[in-house]
Order: sequence, then C-alpha cells, then structure tokens
Amino acid sequence: MRVSLRYRQLFIAVLVATGLLGAGAAQAAEPTLAEKLCSSYTQVESVSCRVRKTSEVDGKTATLLSQVYYQRPDRMHVENIAPFRRRIIADGRQFYYHVEGMDQGFSCPLNKLEGEWSIMQKSVPGSAMEHLLRLQGVPEIMLDGTSEYPVRRGYARERVFVVLACDSEGRLARIEFFKTPEMKNLTARVEYNDFRKVADTCWLAGLQQGTAYFGANTVRETRRFDNLVINKPITAGLFDAAAFFPQVDFVDDIGKLTNELPKQKSK
Repeated sequence: MRVSLRYRQLFIAVLVATGLLGAGAAQAAEPTLAEKLCSSYTQVESVSCRVRKTSEVDGKTATLLSQVYYQRPDRMHVENIAPFRRRIIADGRQFYYHVEGMDQGFSCPLNKLEGEWSIMQKSVPGSAMEHLLRLQGVPEIMLDGTSEYPVRRGYARERVFVVLACDSEGRLARIEFFKTPEMKNLTARVEYNDFRKVADTCWLAGLQQGTAYFGANTVRETRRFDNLVINKPITAGLFDAAAFFPQVDFVDDIGKLTNELPKQKSK
C-alpha cells in the first residue's frame, strides 16, 4: 500500500512467506499453475504505461502516479510523479533508485538485488508476478472450482495459504490469502480485471484491486494501468542511467542513505 511505507510493509507482510518444493525423483515435476502463469509473462517483450495507485486506510487516501517502461531482459524505468518525484532504472546489469532532492541514491548489481527490490524489478507491469514469483517451487493443492472460478489451486507456505483462482478463459482473476489451509480466516485478496490479451495464454490486467485486513483496519489498494502499450519498441535512452543521474552519489546499501526528507523542486 502507498499510504505510507509502513502500510506498504504491512500489506506485504501479510502476503510474504517462502516455501520450497521437495526434490523429486528422476523426472522433473509437472509445473504448477503458479509456475505456468508466471512463465506465461515471458511472452511480454515490452510494456509502457501510466500507473495510478490509490491506497486507503483509516479514512485516509493517498495516490501514487507513475510512468513505467519495461523491456526484456532486465530493463526497467519507473518515474514516480507524485507524491514524491523519484526514479528507478534497471539497465540490464545495474539497479538504480533515487528520490529527487536527495544527494544520494541506492544502486546494486541486478544479480545481487534481493527481497522486494528483486521482486519489483522482475515483475511485468500489469501482471500478477509480484505474488506468483513467491509461489515458485511451492507444491500446489487441487481445490474445487466454482461457477465463476472453475480452476482453483492452493499453496501452503510458512505463514500463509494462497489460493489462485482462474476464470473460464484461464485468466488469473483472483488471489486470496488465508492464515491456514482451512481457509476460514481471509487476510487479503487481490482481484484482476480489464484484461489485455498478449497471447492465448497471457493477459495483463489493466485494473488490480487489493484488500488486506489488519485487525480492525482494512487497507485497500487500487492500481490502474492506463495507456498500456505492449510489445512495441521503447527508446533505448530511457534505460541509460547516466543520462538521468548526472550528480547523484550512489551507495550500495539502502540503509546508508541519509534520513533527510527530500526537498522537492517547485514546478
């Protein structure tokens, strides 16, 4: 969520846990639904779009506006326009993060990027990869389908049970998060709509709506991906970090960044 970094971390905390698939015998196991869906996004070579992310918690609403460019392999450019101006670039080898008005930024080789940073860098805009990447290698459980979601699969991780639900066209339409496999305590849900077809087995969702429950608090997040342009050329200069960070001192540990709030330039 983007009401604050704290709420974003809380939302992610509900969703994050890791599981490992036990070693099989001689033959490789059949890919799970989560793995097939995640793999389907390799059909996306490039994406450019405008993203509006609105978060609501405790009666307060905040909106993050971004222009996003993605190009396979490992190239990304995110320009956050509001509430703070910041820029994220991955040039195929190196990752860069900088908030306008700060003297320092964070940079790291892509092969050393970890955690949420790595998930973000790998995720195709409009996809469900931020959740599916966490399910790679996790055994799946067959669940009964419904009229709305004929295909459903469950994944038991250390602190959360995840349910993927696909519609009649095979599109991932809902992800639910429960505390246990009994599915009695729903902790979060993400719904996908306004699909844009890339190929017969690949869709991007122009509208993603998430809800997370923290005791008495409910956090809601809506992401709209406007002006989606898929698999069209993107100007190479957008991934040239030197052109956008001419006087920024980059550190290799985000914890080394100063805590001073950035001074935004008036426009």
